[in-house]
Amino acid sequence: MFKKATALLTATLIASMAFTGCASTNTTSTPTADPNTNQSSTNSDDSTSQDDPVTLTLWLTSREQDDVEESIEEEFLKQNPNIKLNKVIKEGDPGNEFYQAVAAGNAPDLVSTSFTMMDKYINAGILEPLNTYFDNWDEKDSYNPLYVDRFTKNDNLYGITILSSTFYLGYNKALFEEAGITAAPTTWDEAFDVAKKLTNPDKQQYGYGVLSSQWTEWFFQYYVWQAGGDLTVQNPDDTLELTFTDPAVIQAAEYYQQLKREKVMQADLTLTFDDMIQQFAQGKLAMMPFAGDWISWATSLGADPDNIGLALLPAGPSGKSVTTDLGACYVINATTTQVQKDAAWKYIEYYTSREVIEKRLKNLESKGAVNAVTYPYTDFDISSVTSLNPEYAPVIEAARGGRLEFYGKDIIGTYVDRVVQKLLSDPNADPLVEFTAAQEAAYKEVVNEFNKAILENK
Repeated sequence: MFKKATALLTATLIASMAFTGCASTNTTSTPTADPNTNQSSTNSDDSTSQDDPVTLTLWLTSREQDDVEESIEEEFLKQNPNIKLNKVIKEGDPGNEFYQAVAAGNAPDLVSTSFTMMDKYINAGILEPLNTYFDNWDEKDSYNPLYVDRFTKNDNLYGITILSSTFYLGYNKALFEEAGITAAPTTWDEAFDVAKKLTNPDKQQYGYGVLSSQWTEWFFQYYVWQAGGDLTVQNPDDTLELTFTDPAVIQAAEYYQQLKREKVMQADLTLTFDDMIQQFAQGKLAMMPFAGDWISWATSLGADPDNIGLALLPAGPSGKSVTTDLGACYVINATTTQVQKDAAWKYIEYYTSREVIEKRLKNLESKGAVNAVTYPYTDFDISSVTSLNPEYAPVIEAARGGRLEFYGKDIIGTYVDRVVQKLLSDPNADPLVEFTAAQEAAYKEVVNEFNKAILENK
């Protein structure tokens, strides 16, 4: 479940970057990098020249590539004639399968992976420290220190951010105007009242949309944060503590049940994630949590981009609007050869360059819409390159600095998902009882073993 959710998000984040890097057949197996020690120097027994021939095999999720992407790749190969790209179709989510590939001994040299997976990979010691590369990078001084700090452990930097997409409240401006609503809601109570006005079952139109049949923990976490709590705690030793019975979790669950009980959210609880984006694009869902990089997706499904409004997520009982920073990083496999690590860095340098970013943004704009995303450079403004909807700029700025998803989501997300689905299917179920049982099961089935492994690797 989690793999596919991350795959969908990462796919929309890096829409035209349909590939990740895989080691060529001469990859050597070396000890993994210890995340508890400083490894800032890139050392190797390989005596290789920067011009030695090297093959980077790329895992493609699709062979489809438009003229702009072809020209971008051609320029990379022209600038790096010693690098050969061996492109292979890879189904599934390469960014998540990277971990299993390391264990199997056929791991990629280079991979793009979601922010959510970074802690897991860093703790496993399978990522190459990038300090030496980063320190000699022309973009070092303009690279946002937020992303340096976020993916640095024990003075080692492990990932280079490609881009990030914040979560907002997405709303249909045309439906708001028809109902005489002049501003997006800023609190849970306001959101409920607006949803009530925008719900019209006769038109199969509902005021509010939340995930209800799959990956429900994804959206649910935002409501827990708005209520002032969290689903888990990352202890100083990186062990995982569950807080499913935190009062904020219960308040978020009760709000979900209110939306369902009062029939202002979608009636069909079997709607998938894809279905919800389709419903939003068709004006059947007036509001829903919405990532900034979904604008082009919704537009491709028939939405008028001028009708897509973005606002901060409504504040809950905490009085604060807290959002998440979901994005993707390039990382390099710690177990591959030095010549491949060097080639992988050249790939990262090029594909995160301003020139490539601008080409891709203009290409996306030519297809109908510009996404409200951010790039890791402090002096880069999408509005200077494209005709980004000017209404988005202040919202993007106000939402900067969002947090990462809750710690341990990849191993305990399913436990939250099952409870949320049950609470929506039975709005009279007791959230405290259900979450208490789920927490006990999660500790017994996965968390205790996870914590044991973390401590053993210290």
